[in-house]
Amino acid sequence: MIFSTFLNYICICVNNENMKKGIKVIILLSVGLVIGFINGFMGAGGGILLVPALQYIIKEDTKKAHATAVAIILPLCIVSAIVYAVKGFIDTTVLWPVLIGTIFGGVTGTILLKKLKSNWISLIFSVIMIVAGALLIFRK
Repeated sequence: MIFSTFLNYICICVNNENMKKGIKVIILLSVGLVIGFINGFMGAGGGILLVPALQYIIKEDTKKAHATAVAIILPLCIVSAIVYAVKGFIDTTVLWPVLIGTIFGGVTGTILLKKLKSNWISLIFSVIMIVAGALLIFRK
């Protein structure tokens, strides 16, 4: 039903401006599907892909891309966490201390996102992604 409603919406988009909006919706739904799968499959990582997707595919401003990614990933992570908890995959001895730290880190990051220029945000994000990738590749 949802899929047929979506197709109906796309078919109604007859002029160029609406067609562009329709194509953007298809792209966003596709990006969301991929990000959701990766986040659900790996337990994390959706934001790592979502930010560049929003910046380069959708041409979203850097600060808005980061903020939007957080707003999208939060409910996705809550759903994934519930599924993992039901299956018994969560170590609560690790959960609570890390959760408390990430709350404070998240608030600090949000404040910095607002104050830093977009080019600095992109640089910091890129360095973190390179270091994280290198650690995954070269860990023993």
